[in-house]
Amino acid sequence: MNTQMVSVTNLQRNSKKVLAEAAKNPLIVLRNSVPEAVIISIEEYKRLANLEKETLKKEILANMEYLHERNKHFSDKEINEDIEYARKHASSSR
Repeated sequence: MNTQMVSVTNLQRNSKKVLAEAAKNPLIVLRNSVPEAVIISIEEYKRLANLEKETLKKEILANMEYLHERNKHFSDKEINEDIEYARKHASSSR
């Protein structure tokens, strides 16, 4: 990946050319010589969004497994009693 930098001024003056370059390689947008944003292709955006979703799914599954293991000694009756207690007190605090 060949990341390049572009100034805000250059982006404004040459947007068509800059966007064509961004479709091939990420561009770091500089404002007053300070990195302000990154322009990436739509394919790269979709790839990153899917990666984020998959990572979140894995984290949720890991947390569910952890909670299952941690709470396996509680009976269904105890769990249902706790749920009812929480419902009762949650609705009275509204």
